[in-house]
Amino acid sequence: MPLMEPIKPAATAGIACTVEDLRRAVNAAAFVVERRNTIPILGCLRIEPLNDKLRIEGTNLDSWLMVDCPATCTEGKPFVIDARLLLALLTGAERDDSVSITLDGNILTLRIGPAVARVQLLCPASDWPTPPGTKGMSWVSIPEAVLAKLFGRVRWAISTEETRFYLNGIYMHGRDGRLAGAATDGHRLALYQADADWPLPNLIFPRYSVAALRNLMTDGGNKLLRIGGSADPVRMQISGDGWTMTVKCIDGTYPDYTRVIPDRSTMRGYAVINRALLRRFPNTRRMHLLRDALKFNLAKRVANLNSVGLGIDVEIPIEADGDFAIGFNEGYVREIAQIFDTLRIEASTSRDAALLLTEDPDLTVVIMPMRM
Repeated sequence: MPLMEPIKPAATAGIACTVEDLRRAVNAAAFVVERRNTIPILGCLRIEPLNDKLRIEGTNLDSWLMVDCPATCTEGKPFVIDARLLLALLTGAERDDSVSITLDGNILTLRIGPAVARVQLLCPASDWPTPPGTKGMSWVSIPEAVLAKLFGRVRWAISTEETRFYLNGIYMHGRDGRLAGAATDGHRLALYQADADWPLPNLIFPRYSVAALRNLMTDGGNKLLRIGGSADPVRMQISGDGWTMTVKCIDGTYPDYTRVIPDRSTMRGYAVINRALLRRFPNTRRMHLLRDALKFNLAKRVANLNSVGLGIDVEIPIEADGDFAIGFNEGYVREIAQIFDTLRIEASTSRDAALLLTEDPDLTVVIMPMRM
């Protein structure tokens, strides 16, 4: 006996949209869905037909993301469907294909262009967890471009070390009355001062939600984001054009990062390097597991990459001045240069933290040297 009956017309005519709109919304909402779940419904998306749109929701219980998809909805009720399955069904379709979705009991019929798929829904919509509320939140409006720039400037320095969980995010806080974002892994620090007010509590926005939020924002976006935050519970909600993200922030105390920022007036030497010069050095990480030190000899005005493991020594002239040598993790320098191109490294000694200056005056980057 077959497990499922042959395809037949669904009992209710419900939803019509395009592949392009649905794929964009599903991809965005699925960003917070974890690939492995012990709770089956957390591997799904909740889809609710409204008058002129679909509201698509994904969660991992720490991040909640609701994304709207333009659609014509005549009838229908909320349902949940496996996120990876829906993505797979949409992946091979043409972007201008039409999509119609109908529901008959627990059988969902999707007509995507010429293809027809019938899916047995295994999780009832009533099992979907209740999203957190916004009670007790303070609110502020910030341009999308401002928040996108802040995240792009500092997220590369977020720690991935689970033991110091309070460093696993971007510390969003008020600094001189303006929004500031800081990230550090103990070896490097990025601090960006944004041109926006921040009347909300100081909160640590978690690393796992940063990528999902960056996927929703555009660097040149001119729309306002509505941001709410509360210290008890530690939570933030960000609403943009057709999406809302609610995040459980990291409940911890961020360290006083200002203590590691050196005074620029004490700097006794500098070096300038850019992306093009770094390309002339071999990327040793691709050839062995360890990161080598990129050494700057300020007196000789050269940068030197010496890899004992690979038996190579490469030296390139640079713009520099000073009477000492200092070295940094080669991977850190490469990563920062991929974002900002030209870097001016200023240091006071070979052992103390150095400043990395970029073309952005609102950005402060601190990097610790390696023992030579």
